[in-house]
Amino acid sequence: GRHVLAACAVAITTAGTAHAAVNRWECNLSIPATSAGLFINVQSRVTGTTGASVLGWDFDLYTTSPAAPSLTMFGNIGTRFMRTPGQFGYSVGNLAEEQDVGSVQFAQGLFNPEGDAYSAIFNTAGQSGAGNWNLNSKNYFGFRFAANSGAIHYGYGRMDVGANANVRTLKFIEWNDTPGAAVQVVPAPGALALLGLAGFGRSRRRR
Repeated sequence: GRHVLAACAVAITTAGTAHAAVNRWECNLSIPATSAGLFINVQSRVTGTTGASVLGWDFDLYTTSPAAPSLTMFGNIGTRFMRTPGQFGYSVGNLAEEQDVGSVQFAQGLFNPEGDAYSAIFNTAGQSGAGNWNLNSKNYFGFRFAANSGAIHYGYGRMDVGANANVRTLKFIEWNDTPGAAVQVVPAPGALALLGLAGFGRSRRRR
């Protein structure tokens, strides 16, 4: 029992340290269904409806044509959006939970070129595919951006979409504070699982 608890204690400390550098912004931003959309500076946590109002903005989330529901993302210099592994074309992927977003994926060519606009492709009755987004659901997108210092960081965001693509809320953003280090989409609760294992070890020792 003592050895099980000791191993768990070390693992829990390691798991806690692994995510210590991740910044989380509970932004809960409603994205306007307009051609201007919302400009966002990830590090400064500043938003606005014009680029001039957001110094050093990283990306703009908007609707190409308000009459036709859509979600488009434009990255400023230094910002690139990630596709889902196996996804083709220049679009923003809906990433699976526990998907890594980092330099390995960048080296694999999964990030779109910077300084351009990319759309979220939604699953419909006549269209479905790897990396497509879902209506009435939460969706995750990955990105890399240049922080205020100019260093490259990796992050991801959760977008909750309603009955059509014009109904969307950016719930939160997470990004790794260490330049070049990866972040994981909704990482598995390893520390909680280990705590449960530690409890199991204690219950065994009592018997």
